[in-house]
Amino acid sequence: MTRKTGSVLKWMWVTMALFVGVQMAYAQTDVIKYRRIFEVEPNQKFRFEMDIDAADVEIARNEIENEISVYLLFTEDAFEYDFDYHARRNILTVEFSKVNWIKSDSRHLKAKIEILLPAEAVLDFYGKIKAGEVGMQLGDLALSRFETSIWAGEVSIDFDEPNRIPMKWFELRTKVGSTTLRRLGNARFRFAEINSGIGELEIDFSGRMENEATAKVDLDIGETSIYLPDDVGTKLYIRKFLFLSGTDLLGFERYGKIYLSENYDMARKKFELHVRPGIGELSIRYR
Repeated sequence: MTRKTGSVLKWMWVTMALFVGVQMAYAQTDVIKYRRIFEVEPNQKFRFEMDIDAADVEIARNEIENEISVYLLFTEDAFEYDFDYHARRNILTVEFSKVNWIKSDSRHLKAKIEILLPAEAVLDFYGKIKAGEVGMQLGDLALSRFETSIWAGEVSIDFDEPNRIPMKWFELRTKVGSTTLRRLGNARFRFAEINSGIGELEIDFSGRMENEATAKVDLDIGETSIYLPDDVGTKLYIRKFLFLSGTDLLGFERYGKIYLSENYDMARKKFELHVRPGIGELSIRYR
């Protein structure tokens, strides 16, 4: 075999090895796209549940008001999904699971979920997400109840338009990461509980708040910023964490253990707010 022939064969083997490597890598990272659509009965109570291990999640109102649409985009062999739909009981459960948490290299994996909710159904929403970036545009829905827990990630929830019905209960629990709630007054909640572990928490209560509403806010470690609408009179209770938390209040007067907003007596809408800031700065002000 001549030196030239050997070089050619060597080049061919290297090229083939690279090609096989690329093919194997491609085979390991095939991306699946999948969509399911479920029709709901207008004005009927519907329960939606999701249990997600790890994914970027986007949730919004469906333009087709009597349908739920679930779109999945994910790396094959790294995730698995399941839909459990009971048409008679009006319940849909979506599960999205990560396979082999330890073995797989998450840097090269894709996982994205888009959920479009129907506005014509009266929704009870229950969600659990272990990790991922979460964005929700929940305006102009008929949410009766909202309960969601998120272990880690960046969370943004916006009620850009008022909820179609008063919401009985709003609950959000996050463990690690930044959380931003925009125009939460448009949720029209009667009772709200917001609990965050470690990270920044920003809550904007502006919007069409109910005449009487109560919220509890709890942050263990991090900075809390709360913004209130001008048309709401607020009775504020603050439970400090010793000397490790600082408080910045604008537009309030203290009466014993409570704080009343300067507009409290004149405002038609009354809001009761309980805050436990934990370790970090607390800022509460009217916009």
